[in-house]
Amino acid sequence: MRSLRLISLLGLGVGLTLTSCGDDDDNADASTTAGGSEQTVNVKATDALRFEPDHLTATAGVIHIVMDNTGATTHTLVIDGQNFKLTNDEAGDVDLAAGDYVFYCDIPGHRAAGMEGTLTVSP
Repeated sequence: MRSLRLISLLGLGVGLTLTSCGDDDDNADASTTAGGSEQTVNVKATDALRFEPDHLTATAGVIHIVMDNTGATTHTLVIDGQNFKLTNDEAGDVDLAAGDYVFYCDIPGHRAAGMEGTLTVSP
């Protein structure tokens, strides 16, 4: 029983070590890990009422979106037609099929000022 517990703990340690590995390239719109099944897309919201970058790419499936609010004003990231919304420095997962999706800030006046972008999801 004791050796079974040790094997379980060692397996957990290996699993945690593998999930902590990844690509630290901040210039990439999306990075994939674990055989391409998980994706992370990073975007910045600025007080210039812009998203940087304003064009994101990913592949169909679950996409982990991380929004970094670099300013003092509250910003959101909403994906048009999806039940998905981030506020300020949040992150969340959305499952998307291939296609082009518009994302925008739904704070009054922000989208009209140009705070929107496109997420292109390939098959």
